Amino acid sequence: MRLTYKEIELKPEKSFLVRRDTVPCIEQDWHFHKELELIYFLKSTGTRYVGNSIDRFQPGELYLIGSDLPHLFRNDKEYYEHNIDNQVADVIVVKFVSDFLGSDFISLTESQNLKLLFEKANRGLKFSSYVSRLVHDVMIELVESTGMLSVIGILGILDVLSSDKNCISLCPEINNTFFRKDEKERMAKIISYLTQNFDKKIELEKMASIAHMTPNSFCRYFKKQTQKSFSQYLNEIRIRNACKLLIEGKLQITTICYQSGFNTITNFNRQFRTFMNVTPSEYMKKFQV
Repeated sequence: MRLTYKEIELKPEKSFLVRRDTVPCIEQDWHFHKELELIYFLKSTGTRYVGNSIDRFQPGELYLIGSDLPHLFRNDKEYYEHNIDNQVADVIVVKFVSDFLGSDFISLTESQNLKLLFEKANRGLKFSSYVSRLVHDVMIELVESTGMLSVIGILGILDVLSSDKNCISLCPEINNTFFRKDEKERMAKIISYLTQNFDKKIELEKMASIAHMTPNSFCRYFKKQTQKSFSQYLNEIRIRNACKLLIEGKLQITTICYQSGFNTITNFNRQFRTFMNVTPSEYMKKFQV
């Protein structure tokens, strides 16, 4: 997997793109594109990587990804193995450029909230559950809407999103060099390797070789790009995976520890408590029926 730049998907006769994907799994590379992307998960679970942010995503969550912001939404392993009955990813995707209704429109006084929304999206936005529910029906209707009704629909959605006081920025701290085009390919190779191999032993020397650096140079580079140390970033990926397995409640904590890439249960417990402020057993109990 490598970083890819996706060309604009808009058709000449459309000012924005809307589609609903109902598929066994989300097939994505770490990628970026000129358009802003509104993503609404009706059914799907997995891990999201947006800029330097890592976390889980769940059904009912709504995101707005800014122009040229690298991102990847990766389903959990079982989606790709197709071993769960009726397990599908059901996602609504809306893509548009910031001036999709013309540069004059986005410059209007009445459009300033939208302009601010698009600027905030450069860090990636996750909207509150209340607002996600508020636009749920309109998002579904937008898939089938045509003509002026589709324009009215998307403007209504964006207006509601722009008023969400509880939305969160996914990348509260960004080093702008991370998003320079000449750095994206290098970071893509690093992050792609981590997302595919986090459950195995990962040597610092291996990561440095992928980046064509010495280990010391790699550590400095990684911290500069992500605002996190390499070990912190890797542990965060592993802890997010462990959270998913703990919520499912099908495996023993010791098994989850090793399946998430930790070598000892002591280290796993320590790292889990550092990230989640509770022990793995306490976290699991919160989701037991």
